[in-house]
Amino acid sequence: MLLYHRPLVHLITNYVTANDTVNLILAAGGAAICADAREEVEEITSQAQGLVLNLGTPSPARAEAMCLAGQTANKMGIPVVLDPVGAGASSFRNAILSDLLDKVRFTCIRGNASEIAALCGRHFAPRGVEDAGETVAKEELLALSQKTGAVIAVTGKTCLVASGETLLVLPGGAPIQKRITGSGCMLSGLIGAMLADRGETLTKEASFACVCGALETYHAAARQAAAAAAGRGTASFRQALLDAVSLLRFSPAFLRLYAVTDRRWLGGRTLEEDVEEALKGGATMVQLREKDLDRAALLQEAVSLTGLCHRYGVPLLVDDDAAVAKEAGADGVHVGTGDMAIGEARRILGPDGIVGATAHNREEALFAEKAGADYLGCGAAFGSATKKEAKPMTRETYADITSHVRIPVTAIGGIDADNVKRLRGLGLSGIAVISGIFAQEDIRGAARELILESGLL
Repeated sequence: MLLYHRPLVHLITNYVTANDTVNLILAAGGAAICADAREEVEEITSQAQGLVLNLGTPSPARAEAMCLAGQTANKMGIPVVLDPVGAGASSFRNAILSDLLDKVRFTCIRGNASEIAALCGRHFAPRGVEDAGETVAKEELLALSQKTGAVIAVTGKTCLVASGETLLVLPGGAPIQKRITGSGCMLSGLIGAMLADRGETLTKEASFACVCGALETYHAAARQAAAAAAGRGTASFRQALLDAVSLLRFSPAFLRLYAVTDRRWLGGRTLEEDVEEALKGGATMVQLREKDLDRAALLQEAVSLTGLCHRYGVPLLVDDDAAVAKEAGADGVHVGTGDMAIGEARRILGPDGIVGATAHNREEALFAEKAGADYLGCGAAFGSATKKEAKPMTRETYADITSHVRIPVTAIGGIDADNVKRLRGLGLSGIAVISGIFAQEDIRGAARELILESGLL
């Protein structure tokens, strides 16, 4: 299941699409409550771990309720997502949005290009709540993010995500999404739930990584649903989308920044302290890889790191030892080509466990995929500080692997902020990094820089 803590999300949302939005949050493993009466919104928000404000069907009373709920959420320190549905369609909507932006601090603002253009002060001929075909310049998005302090997500065929001075480009979902109402509303709900799942651990870097992960996860599910419902129409697609999200136990978005531990660089700190710094910097998955620990010490570290990672809504995997992973309550295991068989790891962990596998070429990759691996770790990309004998993997080999398997692929080996851009255009879902994170003096800053420099691989 995608979420760890079954976070409760308070929705003041579009009544046209409320049912689907709530069902998507439930499918992801969260919980939701819809309340828009001013007499109770503050009380309801105080019980929640996240708030989503959707302007889809505005009224003066709902506008007041949104403001009260948003201010309550700000006092509590819980994430707030704004979906400015129909921004620019009427002066009434624009006035509500102006008031909200003045009085509420938002963690994320997600909308189509026309809605975000309206928030940037653009004037255009509206088409109700539909995208009016506007585009938004990079400078406008970055300025809006800096002005509001929010992560700005523009969604469509291609998605733009802006935070501070950083802009990433991500792929969109499936064309059929435009033929059902509420596709964007559901995405905003999922963003709210995934941010809420991280709770009080959110940093700006982690918020940015989380929003990117929510977009990637949702759109991957949409593409999968479109394939499953091919030839059967829009109602089947909507059902298939909910099914796809409900069955998620592993998302390619987890691989965006995969932090792999090595206690050689602790320098008097604990492994938990260093891993937490990586998580604060935006690490999206962690592997406990400590070859020199005996089983008892490895299990103790696995238990500790599992609790830590789950507080951040991030999976923890154990290197090579599925039994330790299961006993510790970790999310899965990564097995090398000479280690435990993928099938044996799956037998121990069951169908819900994550099993990653190492591959060095197309043949090994196809074998691992057929054996049931959820993802592949391929390298060494640029040599290795931990495996001196490792030979660099060519761009051609990476491209050959990613073009022949359907499961996501992450690169590993000697990756740092200076060379990560060289991995772009190879079909990779993310990077696995050891020394590029844990050998650095500023672990949090190193993680953040790796996310920003990797961009869209």
